[in-house]
Amino acid sequence: MRHHILALAALSLVLAGCGTETPAAPQPAPAPATTTTAQPTTTVPPATSATPTTTPPSTNPNPPAPPSSKVRDCFDGDCTLLLAKPTTIPLDAKRFHYSSMRVTAFSADSLSFAVTYPQGGGTQSSIGPGLGSASFGFRGSPSIEVGLTLVDGKPALVLQPGPIT
Repeated sequence: MRHHILALAALSLVLAGCGTETPAAPQPAPAPATTTTAQPTTTVPPATSATPTTTPPSTNPNPPAPPSSKVRDCFDGDCTLLLAKPTTIPLDAKRFHYSSMRVTAFSADSLSFAVTYPQGGGTQSSIGPGLGSASFGFRGSPSIEVGLTLVDGKPALVLQPGPIT
């Protein structure tokens, strides 16, 4: 039936273009509308792996210092300090430009710290587990890389001297 409709439509166009003034042929009745039932489609998301996200390794070639609970062990910017509460860590200001940093909050999953600038102001940062995701330093002085690790299931701050900034 579809072919007949197309043939009549084509014939109508040909006859209309012949140059004679004849009344146009009656238009064929439109074909009955047909409905098609669309099959439901589902989109399957691409497969994802369940591989855990890992923290990028530190660019510091030195291994972290052995764990300690003594804040003074961090004075040289190289320590793994077991944390029991928020604390201020004194630093060698002649070497690093900053006299201290403060751990303001911590858990097994995150560590927040603040550094006060000698000229006023300061900065704050929060990090997850690993070393090398945060650092601070002053022009012409070694930076200090800051990290978080677990020692016997307890959070520990990791500091390591970094390159001169």
